Amino acid sequence: MASAFPKLPGFVPTQDLERSNWKRVSAAKQEQNRDSKNEPIIVYPLPRQTKPEAPNQSGALNPNYMSTTHSTFKPTFTGEMTELFQPSWVKLDRQVLRFYGFFKESVVESPLENYRVRKIDILFYLEDNSVCINEPKQTNSGIPQGPFLKRQKILRGDGSGKHVTVQDFRVGQEIHLFGKNVFIVGCDQYTREFYDNINMPQNDDLAPPTDNFEQKTLYKFVPQKDHMMKDFLEHKLGGGRVTSQKQFLENDRKVLRFFCESEHPYIIHYYLADDTIEIREVNFANSGRDPFPLLLKRQKLPRQLSLGQPGQTVAQDFIKLEEIRFNEEFVVFGRKFFIKGCDPFTQRYLRDAKGIDFPLGSSETLKQFESVPLQIPPYNGFGDEEDSLGYVYRLVPIPPKKDYFKWMDNQQYLRFKGKFITNKPEDINREFIITFFLHDDTVLVYEPVQRNSGFVSGKFLEKGKYKNTENGNQFFNPADFRIGKDVKINGYSFRISKCDEFTKKWYEENFREVIPQEFVTMFGDFPKINNTKPY
Repeated sequence: MASAFPKLPGFVPTQDLERSNWKRVSAAKQEQNRDSKNEPIIVYPLPRQTKPEAPNQSGALNPNYMSTTHSTFKPTFTGEMTELFQPSWVKLDRQVLRFYGFFKESVVESPLENYRVRKIDILFYLEDNSVCINEPKQTNSGIPQGPFLKRQKILRGDGSGKHVTVQDFRVGQEIHLFGKNVFIVGCDQYTREFYDNINMPQNDDLAPPTDNFEQKTLYKFVPQKDHMMKDFLEHKLGGGRVTSQKQFLENDRKVLRFFCESEHPYIIHYYLADDTIEIREVNFANSGRDPFPLLLKRQKLPRQLSLGQPGQTVAQDFIKLEEIRFNEEFVVFGRKFFIKGCDPFTQRYLRDAKGIDFPLGSSETLKQFESVPLQIPPYNGFGDEEDSLGYVYRLVPIPPKKDYFKWMDNQQYLRFKGKFITNKPEDINREFIITFFLHDDTVLVYEPVQRNSGFVSGKFLEKGKYKNTENGNQFFNPADFRIGKDVKINGYSFRISKCDEFTKKWYEENFREVIPQEFVTMFGDFPKINNTKPY
């Protein structure tokens, strides 16, 4: 017997549940029992289906298009195909009926409820009469919800040994599924159309019952807002909606500005959209006062500082635009302001809308304090002068930045030989080595050993940056050291007489193109080298 059950992975023949002997049987017996209880799937008329068109078979027997198999084994049927055959598992593929139901489950040890209504969605697959059950998730339900029963065939609860079919699902009736009595309360529109095609119309949908969990936990009480009380409280605090919506739409972003005085100059902003007032201070640099921009934040200004009774209408107690007059007092919470003028926009608006000629004015500028020039104290000799100046220019000093590339590319030094310029006989013959470091422009003076000179040799002047008093107190640079010239370092005058060979080559490469005449005077006429480098 051929089976109508599809031979696909996951599909197995119906199992004999009454069998208790599971001994091995012969292959012939297995073949006999394999398809004994498989029933053919009923192909129902499906809704929303278009009839497939039969393919054109006119060219199937054309000798020009026949294959070798067709020419050898010609088909016996030579007529036209009138129906396109589809197996049941293809025609009923993805055809699913959806039902809505519930069952009651008892709850113990709970003061809130005695039972819980479990709502489920039942999916019936026409392809193989299998059933899948899902339970929609609820917030804070306390039970695992989602897939309730995986897709499988379900036996009827009457003990007949047969599976549930399309005829077992009826709206308004119960169905027994694995020991639970599920009450069907509705189905979707496609399912209704399906049952109408097989002449088994379903009943109308029913409302599922609710339990104490839904009534007291899921459905929370939403209080109704008292808009009248809300509007009263907002007006009481100086806010609330604009009385006239037309006023807001016509005058939105229109602000009048008045200049006034009260010991100090102030500016009054009057917002035409909602009749609110804002008072701002006029601040200047070095005025000696803390910069507080707002004296009064934007609000409706009451005429009298008093608290009204609940329910009392206080709209007429606020100050209006007509009460702001030129050269008169304007009282704000007991403080007097004298109006001195307005800006051009306010003047045009008052002339066109109110017929009031309001003079122009401006905020009186406070006397600007003259900035005192910064006096830099003289250098006291302690530490680095550039480092000490950081405390003069900033409250929190920043270390002076060093030229990194100059430090790395000029790790060289120039050495000169000099003598004291003095009238003292004991210092006339004293000689010194003056070293100039190119990477940081520092100077070091060293006194070499001289026999019977009476002076201790060694470091004469500590390495550091010194200023050239004869060149505008600028720090020393290589151009200040010239042979035959005098140089004054830290109050000591030296006359430079010689330099070493490296110093001659360095000056030849870096200073001959800059000051060629002085170069000849310093070192003589050396051969010119085109390899010039910037210092």
